[in-house]
Amino acid sequence: MNTQMIRLLNEYIKAASRATDAEALGEIKKTYRGRFDAEFAGAGDRELFDAAASVFEAISELVSERNDLKRLCSQHIMTDIEAQENKRVQRILDLNLLTYHFQPIIRVDDGQIFAYEALMRSREADGITPFHILKYAALTDRLGDVEKYTFINVLSYVRDNPTMFEGRKVFINSLPSVRVDGEGHAQKELLLASLPDKIVVEMTESAEFSDEELNAIKSRYDRLNVPIAIDDYGTGYSNINNLLRYTPNFVKIDRSLLSGIQDNPNKKHFVREIIDFCHANSIMALAEGVETADELRTVILLGVDLIQGFYTARPAATVLQALPFELRSEISAYRREREDGKKLRLYCAQSGETVPVDKLCREGYRVIRIGSDDMSGTVTITSAPEDDSEIHIEVADGFSGRVILNSATLKNSVGSPCIDIGSGCDLTLELIKKSSLIDGGIRVPANSRLYMEGLGNLDITLGNSNYYGIGNDAKSAHGRLIFDQEGTISISAVSYAGVLIGSGLGGEINIMRGKYILNARGSMNVCLGSLDGDTTIELHGCDFDCNAAGAVSIIAGSMSGNSDIHCIYSSIKARCDSQLAVGFGSLHRGGSRIFIESAHIDIEANADNLTVMGSMTETSDIRLERSSINLVAEGSQALLFGGFTGGTQLSVADIDIYGELNSDFDTCLVADAGDVNISGGKFRFLINRNETDRII
Repeated sequence: MNTQMIRLLNEYIKAASRATDAEALGEIKKTYRGRFDAEFAGAGDRELFDAAASVFEAISELVSERNDLKRLCSQHIMTDIEAQENKRVQRILDLNLLTYHFQPIIRVDDGQIFAYEALMRSREADGITPFHILKYAALTDRLGDVEKYTFINVLSYVRDNPTMFEGRKVFINSLPSVRVDGEGHAQKELLLASLPDKIVVEMTESAEFSDEELNAIKSRYDRLNVPIAIDDYGTGYSNINNLLRYTPNFVKIDRSLLSGIQDNPNKKHFVREIIDFCHANSIMALAEGVETADELRTVILLGVDLIQGFYTARPAATVLQALPFELRSEISAYRREREDGKKLRLYCAQSGETVPVDKLCREGYRVIRIGSDDMSGTVTITSAPEDDSEIHIEVADGFSGRVILNSATLKNSVGSPCIDIGSGCDLTLELIKKSSLIDGGIRVPANSRLYMEGLGNLDITLGNSNYYGIGNDAKSAHGRLIFDQEGTISISAVSYAGVLIGSGLGGEINIMRGKYILNARGSMNVCLGSLDGDTTIELHGCDFDCNAAGAVSIIAGSMSGNSDIHCIYSSIKARCDSQLAVGFGSLHRGGSRIFIESAHIDIEANADNLTVMGSMTETSDIRLERSSINLVAEGSQALLFGGFTGGTQLSVADIDIYGELNSDFDTCLVADAGDVNISGGKFRFLINRNETDRII
């Protein structure tokens, strides 16, 4: 071998050592073989090159395997605890002590159990989890035993308990890249062949297979008439092209995409696209890991076919035969909500765009998303005058900008917001002409801000469900609400319970101008404030007309929490007809601080238990200055100011007040004389038809 030949071989070895894959190595080898042919004519010279190349490749493979082995050993030097765990796992595998719990998979269309997933456990379960079993089985090259025992154990159990699984399938997790010994493989195939209508084989889509390997796996299950499912979709190597390679019967959408999905428009968009793709290709979409009612409702509204998760049923050794009636009813309600609404279709609006709602509806869209691409800017929403749209708005998390409603009509499924503002938003909503929200209002999460302005009007009609108009739901607080528009906001609800402006857990409400017409009829109603939290309300230069009727009603304040209300330069007209009611203030478990100045207040209330201003059970601090106030109340346990317990402080200065009270008591408030401070003004009271000019 001459010097030039050695030099060329060295060049080849250096080039080959930098190859990133087999294809690149082949190209390098082809190039240098050509150079050998050109520079050294003898056949023996080429054979020498081929031999040298083969030796290099063999040595490289050995070095690679040795390095892999060294990395494996260095990464898994067992501690004493791991050695003990490994010993227990080896015993479990030696004696086939694997057992399985079954978690129901639920049909969305009827709330019935469609199938079960068999989840690995151990009879020696104390401290040994499936993670431990897979970890030490992988380290000791025994994953084949896990695969074998999983299929044999589960299939045998299903075969031996036919009535338990009547009409239902069992999903079995498979490690398709793991080899099972000949006898075990034959037993597995025989059992599968005997139960084709009972079994679904789950494979992880992130596993990398060549087309040849994947086709062999699919052919084997096709021959046995066994359907397959892709597990953990949305992680790893997830993409539509990869999904097409598998052509599964089921796709299990990974929990990571579903956690908190109700508050994450991006997750909704992605999951909706997965579901739509599945349906277009005759694949059933399964939402895996559903843990809350909000997640359940959201994935059902997005169109998923099957549900699995802790919220519907946990894994158990005993095979559950049916869901509780209440849970089936909840699933059916969400399904009806989806059917009665429409299938959601998403349109992403760009900053500066004018979006015609009527056109989007004709094209099949159901959602306008604002802020997906531009985290700031302005979007205008318009409708034709005769439009009867069924489309709503989602504002992406973190958006800071403006939405203009110009004669827009929006609608969502009952109980869902027509404008759903994301987390961490600062949104200005401008009203032009008259816009309408139907069956849902505006959701403002606790860490967001809504500023309303403009000369237009907004009409919100809430559907027959637990409701909120502008604010948030009964289990949440709302962000800062600022009303600075000059037009009229009208909100009406006929339902069980809710808040027209505010939320369940309260927050800050600042109304700077405008006219408001609020009508609430239901079991528990709050026109302005909160159901079960503290509320701060500022009314400045506005005109209110409120009506509330039901078992329990609040005009402005909190049903269960502290209320802090300041009213200045405003006109309030309110009527309340309930069994238990408060005009301005708190019902129970919260005190009230009320300051009214330079305002006109006219409240008429009828309830068995009632206070017109103050807290019914806790402390009341009431200041009335330079105002005209008319209070009319009737009820067996009724007061105009404060409650019968908790203590009331009342300060009045330069007010013109008329109070009329029909009650079992001959006083308009219960307080010590030292807690009432009067400075000027005109007073006229009619207490049980007896006229007096005394407050106490």
